[in-house]
Amino acid sequence: MPRFFSTRNKISICHPLNILWLCILCLVYLFTLRQDAASKARLVSLESPSAPSPRIFCVIVTYAYRHRVAFHIYHTWANQCDKYLFVSDDSHEVLEPAVFQNFNDKWQRMRAYMEYLYKYHINEGDWFLFANDDNFVIVDNLRLMLQKYSSDELIYFGCKLKNPQNQPYMLESSVMVLSHSALKRFALDALTNENLCSSKSLGNAAYEEFGRCLSNVNVIAGDSRDDNKLHRFLPFETTVHLGYKPLNASLEEHKYFIDRSFDEVPNLKLPVSPICISYHMDNMDRIYNLYYFIKNVKIFGFARKLIPALPKTKKNN
Repeated sequence: MPRFFSTRNKISICHPLNILWLCILCLVYLFTLRQDAASKARLVSLESPSAPSPRIFCVIVTYAYRHRVAFHIYHTWANQCDKYLFVSDDSHEVLEPAVFQNFNDKWQRMRAYMEYLYKYHINEGDWFLFANDDNFVIVDNLRLMLQKYSSDELIYFGCKLKNPQNQPYMLESSVMVLSHSALKRFALDALTNENLCSSKSLGNAAYEEFGRCLSNVNVIAGDSRDDNKLHRFLPFETTVHLGYKPLNASLEEHKYFIDRSFDEVPNLKLPVSPICISYHMDNMDRIYNLYYFIKNVKIFGFARKLIPALPKTKKNN
């Protein structure tokens, strides 16, 4: 049966209003395509890092009376490292630390750790992280930061301070990461030269002397802040940095940091990066909550992968 098409009330496509609407629709479509392309480009740049994932060897410093504390790190963030090693003054059947006995001075212990690491593990990492047993480390964020650098560079990072002579060094209570070349240079050139690096007992000046030794062999104290100059290696607990109150200059540890921070501390508040790497913990019982929220919790309606999807690494057995 033939179909009949009426021509009554037919509006021409060339009508000025139709042309206007077509132009508007085309512009909206082109804008959408452009935004979509930009989003995909950002996604590719985030999830497809051009550089290979750096190998991170983690060293966690603990002591016999704190093995129960280090045990929490063993069950959480240490497993995100490519390799990890606990160092202690006594053995432990689970942690299996490298044992350093009869070192009563902090600087002598630190020298021994570095020498041991170079002698037995230098080829097992591109970067070497040193942490205390009360630090929390987001290893994936550290990988992200290190992708901008080469492990062949003579450089190290941490919560950066300076002494009265403007000599840079890293805060002891935070974490510190050295490039492969920096560790090698320290072990071969600094440790063996008394003029460049003291072998005397120095107590609490250990990290300051370590910074001096590294500077003397041309190892740079790098800027660990993000592109917006926000801090990634935090000196204190999250309750201090994320609260509304400023640092308390009447507290000895806060005053020490304020007086010696390499970067300005505006209004006694340290601006925190959304891709922070480490912070100090005052209550290690919270470490499982933090680890769960960071590694496992998914937020409905929100893209979770805000940093590169890094390759999975082989863990310690």
